[in-house]
Amino acid sequence: MGLERSIEDRIAEVMYRPKITKGVADRTVRDWFTKGIKAPDLPAKANMNELYMVYIPFWRFIAQGKAIACGYSEFEEKTGNVIRNIFEEIIDDEFVWTEAACDTGKYGITTLWLDPGNEVPFTPGKVVSMEPGGSAIEASKKGRTAVRQMIDDAAAKRIETLTLEKSFLLPKVFELVYAPIWVAHYEYLDGDYTAIVDAVRGEVLGGTAPMNLTARSRMMILALAAGGIMIGSSVAMLLHTGTHQISELFQVILLLLGIAMSMAAYPAFKEGRTFVTSGTMKNINALRPATRVPKQLTDHEILKRDSTILVCPKCGEAVEQPWGEVISVCKKCSRLLNVTADEVKIVPYDIAEADILARTAMEDEPEHIPFWKFDVDISVTDKLAGGSTETGLPEIAGKRSYYICAANTPRYLAEKWEVDLTIRNPVIAELPLDQEVELQPIVINQNTARELTEFLFLRYEAEKPGVLQVLRYEYAVDEARIVYVPYYQMNKMYIPGI
Repeated sequence: MGLERSIEDRIAEVMYRPKITKGVADRTVRDWFTKGIKAPDLPAKANMNELYMVYIPFWRFIAQGKAIACGYSEFEEKTGNVIRNIFEEIIDDEFVWTEAACDTGKYGITTLWLDPGNEVPFTPGKVVSMEPGGSAIEASKKGRTAVRQMIDDAAAKRIETLTLEKSFLLPKVFELVYAPIWVAHYEYLDGDYTAIVDAVRGEVLGGTAPMNLTARSRMMILALAAGGIMIGSSVAMLLHTGTHQISELFQVILLLLGIAMSMAAYPAFKEGRTFVTSGTMKNINALRPATRVPKQLTDHEILKRDSTILVCPKCGEAVEQPWGEVISVCKKCSRLLNVTADEVKIVPYDIAEADILARTAMEDEPEHIPFWKFDVDISVTDKLAGGSTETGLPEIAGKRSYYICAANTPRYLAEKWEVDLTIRNPVIAELPLDQEVELQPIVINQNTARELTEFLFLRYEAEKPGVLQVLRYEYAVDEARIVYVPYYQMNKMYIPGI
């Protein structure tokens, strides 16, 4: 999956195919009746009123999280010695955030329980689904905030005291995902109950069911007994006050817990129902397709998309307005354009010619792969690393050009190319104007590439020998342009032509 391939120019809608038939869903629910502390005669006396499928929409935001975190954690031994462990963490993983895109209310479905993969395009009207509502922009912002927190938590998981922390969020996909579920409504004696079955994996996500009367009575008695013991113990300790203030606080807490448990014991079990849950289901009571509600846009979205007309600065050709930031080619003058929801800027670019050695050694024509080239000035003001720090690696701080691959290339390949070009800073000779070559599309926008330059520097420094603890620096970017670099492919390997 490439990074930010025009991801926000439109909201993609996909869905999971159901793999569980109605008959299998019915058997799954009846098998669920026999598990747990449900009424023993539930399988025999339950009457299935209806069983139907409905699709639930979810916002899904997928991003590549990158972070560098350094610091230490301390613990004290029994002897009184303080042991300090120093850490250097590099995070480069995919993070996923989901949230229900419709008002599920008391149904309690809050997040998507299915992993990305095997989705198909969603066609409105072909299946029974709840209508998504709310603002796409607000959902995207919420997803970014949540993923950013996930990245920070992952980076600082083992570190108590941070001495260096820097995180980056690189969007991949923002979309609407529809997940199918089977909803079963059934009767038992005078009560109505519900069960929800995942229509993809065939698992019971949750539901309500009558509890075993004997088990319910025992639980109520135990809860009341535990509450009584807590109250009695706390009263006894209060009558014989200890010498320490903390003991008095403990007595009060124990008394309050006992009262709370006793008050909650009877109401919690008098209804004769149990809530059985797994996954993300909460407080399920009933679930039926909601009435169709038009998707709501914010005033900002409506005004911006109605009043902003985007055109190419060079030729005046109309440009499609995206939701985020994308790089596109003008249909009329073929200029590279950096397009946001508010403006269009021309992106300068160069097409590098392969050097004479590469042209002589290679028989095939090279592929021209796009790279963002930034003029970067990094001044390191303070650096501290533990352990052996001897290295023969060249420095990439100071003034130099940083290269970030902008093509749809796996990152494990692109990162090697980026480090190589950034270290070598090759001289670029432009391809003659009369020579036409096929140029690969650009799937990483300028803002994303700018963040990747700083991460490239931090990761390079962190992967040097020693455990990095402190790194303070001043970072400035002056100019950005696209450079199409020739690469030759030989034996499934890519060889730079410059």
